[in-house]
Amino acid sequence: MNNQQTANLITTLEAIVGSAKVLTQEIHKKPFATGFRLGGGACLAVVLPQTLLQMWQVLQACVDADVIVIPQAANTGVTGGSTPDGDAYDRDIVIISTNALKGVHLLDEQQQVLAFPGTSLTELEQALAPHDREPHSVIGSSCIGASVIGGVCNNSGGSLIRRGPAFTEKSLFARVNANGELELVNELGIDLGESPQQIFANLSAQNYQIGQHPEWQGRIWADDYADKLRQVDADEPTRFNGNPDYLHNSAGCAGKLAVFAVRLPTFAKAGRSEVFYIGSHSQASLIALRRSLLTHMSDLPYQAEYIHRGAMDLTVRYARYVYKAVQYLGADKIPQLFGWKKKLQAALCKLPLLPSNALDKLIQAASVFIPGAVAPRIQAYRQQYEHHLMLKIDATQLQEVTELLQQHFQHHDGAYFQCNAAEAENAFLIRFGVGSCLSSYCDLHGLNPNERIVTFDVALRANDTQWLLDIPEALQQQIQFNSSCGHFFCYVAHQEFIVKAGVDTEQFKNDMLALFRARGAQYPAEHNVGHVYEATAGYQAFLQQLDPTNVFNPGIGKTSKCKHWH
Repeated sequence: MNNQQTANLITTLEAIVGSAKVLTQEIHKKPFATGFRLGGGACLAVVLPQTLLQMWQVLQACVDADVIVIPQAANTGVTGGSTPDGDAYDRDIVIISTNALKGVHLLDEQQQVLAFPGTSLTELEQALAPHDREPHSVIGSSCIGASVIGGVCNNSGGSLIRRGPAFTEKSLFARVNANGELELVNELGIDLGESPQQIFANLSAQNYQIGQHPEWQGRIWADDYADKLRQVDADEPTRFNGNPDYLHNSAGCAGKLAVFAVRLPTFAKAGRSEVFYIGSHSQASLIALRRSLLTHMSDLPYQAEYIHRGAMDLTVRYARYVYKAVQYLGADKIPQLFGWKKKLQAALCKLPLLPSNALDKLIQAASVFIPGAVAPRIQAYRQQYEHHLMLKIDATQLQEVTELLQQHFQHHDGAYFQCNAAEAENAFLIRFGVGSCLSSYCDLHGLNPNERIVTFDVALRANDTQWLLDIPEALQQQIQFNSSCGHFFCYVAHQEFIVKAGVDTEQFKNDMLALFRARGAQYPAEHNVGHVYEATAGYQAFLQQLDPTNVFNPGIGKTSKCKHWH
């Protein structure tokens, strides 16, 4: 765009949302144009619509101006998929942040919800709590502050075994068709009117009825997932991004559509639970336990979370301030806390003689004195065992699972204990903090995470007999730290590394991915392709069908960044 075209677009956007909600200065754009963990690039402007109608009007202005649009919710993704990726685009970029577009409508006696773009998982959980209901997903270790719609767009997986990836066939979204025209598509199964003005007015005011148009049904969650998970002899992964079983318009769209609302189920709040803490020296022992419990338990566990001892050590040392803050303040306060941290860090950077990571050094120094970082029995297992598993079950299954564990450990390596309430909370808080341990290490030591952190989010074959990857010596020599965790029963492994200074991270990543490919694994499993992974041919075809002119989020999954996918 030339200067006059740019000025005209900015003027139009300011007329829609107000000049204060159109960010054009680099210092103000940077938090939106930089990824939560990695990625970033230049953008023309960041726009902050305050209503759904404003978002539609902003989209129309951007399409008319022939610019790229990157829809962005909470910007908590770990693969850089909601920000620009470098500068190799053929058009200017406008980021539309939907953070202000919050809202939850409870439907069908709270058995379903409509969620708007800015609604976080924590906010949805809070809205349902008075009704003894809970959402499909709960907040995870890598996505503090994550949005509901972001999870659907990324087929996010999460840790709840019985419910599978975030998925729905019912949503309200905008797309650009093959003729370059912006269209609003209502697949909510709710009559909201015809024009965008009618639709958004009725939706915002909750001026509608449900159940009046049963001709368009559509699934609102992956209701077959638990049955698939029990197929322990299947020679393919159970869940992964790009799985055609869980792709439908907004579900799995990876930002190739602009989504205004999704319709999702709610679930009766789980009853009393029990947690077993399991330790072993042997991957094979835990893999055999997984197979036994998936095959013999009457109902699946709620969660089965794995942590390697190395990841636990890094988390307790470098990320205890994160999980203890969650314990004391609640997950809903963490985004605000990180926001204050960024502002304070920016202020300190202006002071002479202070290093850029002065605040991180202070936080780490103080965190050493935070009490109660590891419960005593968990600490004993941390010292004794390499592999750790937290198994959360319904309390009514206590006797059944105890007997299965007793039988298993009569013949396999390892041990277990039943957690009290404090131990159970501590175990899952540590697991929560794993996602922050490597970035916290980089912050402390002034390292660029884009140059030093390499992450792998991998779905293993259901019948795989190995959990962690055997890394050849040549690659081992390039690794400084290794952090491994995962959703064990879903066979989703998160292996993350800090590589040594000077290592070619792109080559390291490609070498590691080749090892996963040789095992028949799929990747990514739940973090979406972002700008880290190459989308499979089938997934690329789905994305091209959603966005034939390549207006929304070009380059995602290492695809073309050019108009019409050239």
